[in-house]
Amino acid sequence: MSPRAYKMEHREAVTDKTRDRILDAARKLLLAEDFSQFTMESVARAADVSRLTIYYQFKSKAGLLEALYDYLARRGQMHKLAEVFRHYDPIHMLHEFIATFARFWSSEREVIRRLHGMGAIDSDIGEGLRARNERRRNGLRVIVERYCEIYPPLIPAQEPVAIDMLHMLTSFETFDALAGSARGREEVAEIIRPLAYRAIGFIPKQIS
Repeated sequence: MSPRAYKMEHREAVTDKTRDRILDAARKLLLAEDFSQFTMESVARAADVSRLTIYYQFKSKAGLLEALYDYLARRGQMHKLAEVFRHYDPIHMLHEFIATFARFWSSEREVIRRLHGMGAIDSDIGEGLRARNERRRNGLRVIVERYCEIYPPLIPAQEPVAIDMLHMLTSFETFDALAGSARGREEVAEIIRPLAYRAIGFIPKQIS
C-alpha cells in the first residue's frame, strides 16, 4: 500500500469515528429528560467537536437528524429488509416485512418517538420522515402487487385501500401504541399480522 493510500484510509477512518461519535451524542441528547434544548451547539459540546465540524458533516439540524435515523436503522438491522423481497411468496414477504419493522421500531423506540415528534413541528425534519414513510409504502405496494399475481386478486379499487391499511399497520405510531409499556416486539407483530392479512383478503388455513 502506498503512503498516500494509507493516509487517505486513515483519514476516512478518523472521519467515520468522528461522525459516529457525533451521531451517538445526538442520540443520547434526544434521550435526555429535557430534549427541547437539542441544538447543533449542544451536540457539538457532547461530542467534543466544533460546531463547524457538525455543519461540515451534516449541513443542518435536519441533515443531522436524517443521518441519525440512518444510524439507528443500521443498528436496528434494517439492511435485512432487502432479504424480504428475495422471497417469492407475498405472504412470507409480508410476515418478514412486519418482523423487520417491529425489530427496528423496538430497537430505539424512545429516540424514534422523539424524532417523529420533532418532525411534526419542524417541516424540514418532517419532510425526511415523509420520504421514509413513502419508501415503506412502496415496499408494501410491491408485496400487494405480488399477492395479486399469485392469490385471488383484489379488485383495482381495493388495492390502494389495502396498501393504506398496511402502511398504517406497519407504522411506528401503530407499533408504539400497541407496545404500550408491556408488550414486546414479537407480541406486537403477532397482533399486526392477522390484521395485515385481513387487509389484503388473505385467510390463513386452519391447522387441524
